[in-house]
Amino acid sequence: KMRICFLADGKSYHTQRWVDYFVEKGHQCHLLSLEKDIHTKADHLVLKSNSPVNALKFIFAVPQVKRILKEIAPDILNAHFASAYGFTGALTGFKPLVISCWGSDILISPKKTFLHKLRVKYALSKADLLTSDGQDLADTIEKLGVSGQKIVVSPMGINQDLLKIRKQRSQKFFTILSTRKLEPVYDLETLLKAASEVVKNSKEKVKFIIMGDGSQKESLLQLSNKLSLNKSVEFKNFLPRDEFLNLFQQADIYVSTSLSDSTSVALLEAMASGLIPVVTDIPGNREWIKQGENGFLFSPKNHQALAEKILFAISKFDKLNKIREENISLIKKKALWEHNMKKIENRFLKLTEE
Repeated sequence: KMRICFLADGKSYHTQRWVDYFVEKGHQCHLLSLEKDIHTKADHLVLKSNSPVNALKFIFAVPQVKRILKEIAPDILNAHFASAYGFTGALTGFKPLVISCWGSDILISPKKTFLHKLRVKYALSKADLLTSDGQDLADTIEKLGVSGQKIVVSPMGINQDLLKIRKQRSQKFFTILSTRKLEPVYDLETLLKAASEVVKNSKEKVKFIIMGDGSQKESLLQLSNKLSLNKSVEFKNFLPRDEFLNLFQQADIYVSTSLSDSTSVALLEAMASGLIPVVTDIPGNREWIKQGENGFLFSPKNHQALAEKILFAISKFDKLNKIREENISLIKKKALWEHNMKKIENRFLKLTEE
């Protein structure tokens, strides 16, 4: 069994799942995080950052991380998010270092400024292994100067419980669901503008549920009021797992207006649950959705195109069973959490033996 030290955002659901997988497999796990609200089964330590500005906190944490690594003496250091904890991990000089890339750390951060790009390239250059949850993300990592042999591609995947969902179609209305954070990159404004068009033009009654939280919540609520969507759009905070599954059971169509994604776990969850996906036409989504075959793609920021796709899906809904079957089969083949994490675990073990 391995002794693994993780460097990651302890508040994140993705971190919790990832770390707990290794704990449940019997590995000795420690999680170091600057976040206080940590919910994993690993031994965890909250790092103290004396940084005068938020942007430097990942650098200021390095001496403390080095001290802890000396005490723990792990077999592997696994840092998550290349532009943040990945950079911290790289600065410690610890070997072997695995950096897990999540999406925007590679697809967005390096484009911000020259310094951002430098930071990401430095982190990637120090890694002995990189994990990527999609092929487009892996290709972009290679373009930043990393050998493809160092990258293991394995989507985070979904839990089997979603495949057990039995759809309960509401006869009263169609439910359109979004489960992304209320942050600029997820562009929920476009969804609200599309919702306004759908409500006006649909022959059927529709209900939009936006589940998530984030910095844009107030402005999105205001836009919803302005568009007179109070009766048609419901905002929900993140829900406990059983309520979350219940929501998937009742929904019909899944929408993502995201401007950037690698493999989106939210999309995989929707596909596994038998929802009809209507998502932005970006490389990360195109890895999973073929237009008209197993879902629908629309140009980012184009609310009219989104509205048209939703209206089309509603009008042809009873004929879309093939899409549901296709997606469930695709998930079973390529996106089961246990199976995909086993691939990562094996690469970790191989790294410790080298």
